[in-house]
Amino acid sequence: MLKVTNNLVPIIHKEQFEDEATSFLGKYYPEALQAPMALPILEIAKARMGLTVLTQSLTEDLRAFGQMCFTGGLAEIYDKDEDEYREIKIKGGTMIIDPDTFFQRNIGCLNNTIAHECFHWHRHRNYHFMQNILDGKQSVACRCPVEAKDERFNEKWTDKDWMEWQASGIAPKILLPRETFGVMVNQYLKQSKNNPFIAAELMPPKQWVIDQLADFYKVSKISVRIRLDELGISLK
Repeated sequence: MLKVTNNLVPIIHKEQFEDEATSFLGKYYPEALQAPMALPILEIAKARMGLTVLTQSLTEDLRAFGQMCFTGGLAEIYDKDEDEYREIKIKGGTMIIDPDTFFQRNIGCLNNTIAHECFHWHRHRNYHFMQNILDGKQSVACRCPVEAKDERFNEKWTDKDWMEWQASGIAPKILLPRETFGVMVNQYLKQSKNNPFIAAELMPPKQWVIDQLADFYKVSKISVRIRLDELGISLK
């Protein structure tokens, strides 16, 4: 069983992130541990985790991609038509995704945001439930900023800082499971040898493989590059 702090924040070290991603998939979508696939993360959120997913602007300048509402009550959104912030009534277990996460970024950013919020619900809801009881708040939510802290941050982290760091580090590993990622890497490496553009030196083979992986998994190219480095996979 995962250890927690007195405030019920899970104690998850960076070297445990891979196991956490595997544990998440084993619970909610074990199929992804058996064969490579573009993880249907939205389906997982709705059908397998029982979450409600809403598409609403959260800020006027996309300062936050998503928000996980752990308890029912009122949640603040940005109304583009009226150019103002207002509150909407939501129930507990509601994920709010800013549509500009897709329109101004890409499908990879959208999927990563959903995975991020799913992990918050998976591991961090007990902390927020306790805060709701202690503070007597009508609604407890976790709004996820575009730029999350990383391990280089040297000031004193709050409970929320730790949880954001965990969700940010584990979400990409959920979308690109170590158990099957290498299978697709090898497949595209083999295909690259027969690619006429690569043969004609019009395209670097490494970049072509990264492009194919990003398209297959519906993630960003940056996520693929980072995952390759994390797993020690060299593209030659």
